Amino acid sequence: MAKDKFDEFCENLDREYGKSNTDKNVEYVMSLIKQRLQPDGKVDDNIPVPSLESVAEVMLIMTERPNLTFKQFCEKDRSHKRVIEYLFIRAKNHYDEVEGLIKQLLGKSFKGLTPKIVLAFLKMWRQMNKESRPSSFLKVVQFPERAKEIIDTLHFMTDGEVGKGAATVMFVARDEGLLSSCKYENIKDEFPSIHQKAYNKELAQLDRGDRETFFRPIRTVLRSRIGYTKHDDGRIEFVKTSMSPKNMLYQFFRWLWSFV
Repeated sequence: MAKDKFDEFCENLDREYGKSNTDKNVEYVMSLIKQRLQPDGKVDDNIPVPSLESVAEVMLIMTERPNLTFKQFCEKDRSHKRVIEYLFIRAKNHYDEVEGLIKQLLGKSFKGLTPKIVLAFLKMWRQMNKESRPSSFLKVVQFPERAKEIIDTLHFMTDGEVGKGAATVMFVARDEGLLSSCKYENIKDEFPSIHQKAYNKELAQLDRGDRETFFRPIRTVLRSRIGYTKHDDGRIEFVKTSMSPKNMLYQFFRWLWSFV
């Protein structure tokens, strides 16, 4: 791969893959996870370690032929399917093991595979694996298909807030119908900087009395940033109808957690 083409790939990964291919890749990984789902809700991650050669082949395919979906190249070679399972399923509970295997390629010689490609792939893989599994906060998000927008907006609105401000935002989000609960034990994993004592004190006060004038600007920001309208009957209607790959993963984790 020419240097300028590779640099373009690194800087514009989403554009190179295309939205539709990204969706298909997420769906394919989800289908592999479902195939390994056991009756108790746990995922069987007993996946054999693939050869370094097959991992290198998958790296080159993903970087040099981004037009191909995971399913397309995995159906042509079962060893490639094993690599995808290992990289994105095994890694959930064995992150260091999988990362170590990828790093081994830095000291190996395979045709077309350079250290720069390995490092770029490693960065992408880390992002995908660390961001793919959401915190337990997702369990109280009422609309998992819009979880990314909801969670991102709540982080934006509570940035720097450790007590009163954070409690007010979460309280209004619950009142809007975006969250089923705003108790500290439900939000602490996603928002660890919020102080329990200050948050709970303010939350208790918010449950008393009418503060709609104070809440109205918060409702406005929630609705404008997330992109939804709320009807008089309480129904929420989102402006955008397409579902991002990350929201697809959130939807899947909500389904998976229903077995626990």
